[in-house]
Amino acid sequence: MENKKRKYMTRKRRGKILKRKIIFTLIVVGVLSGYIWSEGNKTIKSIETLANTNEINSEEIIIREVVSETIREVTAYNVGDVNQTDSSPCIGAYSKVNLCEEVAKGQNVCAANFVPLGTELQIIASNGWSFECIVWDRMNSRFGNRVDIAMNYWEKDRAIKFGKQNLTVRILGEKSIVRK
Repeated sequence: MENKKRKYMTRKRRGKILKRKIIFTLIVVGVLSGYIWSEGNKTIKSIETLANTNEINSEEIIIREVVSETIREVTAYNVGDVNQTDSSPCIGAYSKVNLCEEVAKGQNVCAANFVPLGTELQIIASNGWSFECIVWDRMNSRFGNRVDIAMNYWEKDRAIKFGKQNLTVRILGEKSIVRK
């Protein structure tokens, strides 16, 4: 009898292969549909135009790995409001960042307990609305699976209107830049 050895693929190896397949698929879909991601901005070019230009090497495709995707409760709160936060309303769990200043500058900030501080999340509604934010704050431990979107102090009506929704939340991984 022949000595037959079974070859088992480790979980780490399987993950690497899956990651490569996902990246390859995203690149193919992006190129075939005519969308090129350049420095985070979406620019539409036809495939014919790309084929006829010699400056393709200057194009970059930015790909974000999706670590996980789940449905979670998403709410909104107003930074700077002592009634909605603790006694230091502009200082979040990551004390190096002033939440009031970041939100006023237009940075999308959110609070979540289920990921490390500094993690980027993408929140997607069923109507196609999408929102990316960075986790710079924590919530009360009662709300371990919830995401709380930070809004400006004067946007209380907007936060109330947003309410509590069950939305798709993606945990975004590292950025991969593919140069053409």
